[in-house]
Amino acid sequence: MKADKLLEELIELGKSMGFAVRREAGTFRGGPCVLHEEKIILINRTMMPEAAAVVLARALVRYDVDETFLKPAVRDILDRERAYVAKHPDVRIEPRTEAA
Repeated sequence: MKADKLLEELIELGKSMGFAVRREAGTFRGGPCVLHEEKIILINRTMMPEAAAVVLARALVRYDVDETFLKPAVRDILDRERAYVAKHPDVRIEPRTEAA
């Protein structure tokens, strides 16, 4: 599956999980956050689709997607990034909540 199609599939998966997935410009890579009780995954708009798919997959593997039907290419990237996260526990993407 081409990178841009894979990214679209991951975005749709994120939306089906209740996330607003947004591509924004800025000096960040991206990841999950909570803003005004809305679950958001931000992705840097300037990233190539391959890199954006990795960022999005790493955010999504922290939530339960095992019972969801996924296309093989989507399942493959999620499995690969789940393995990466397991091998690198010091590299963390934690949802941040808005400061009170």
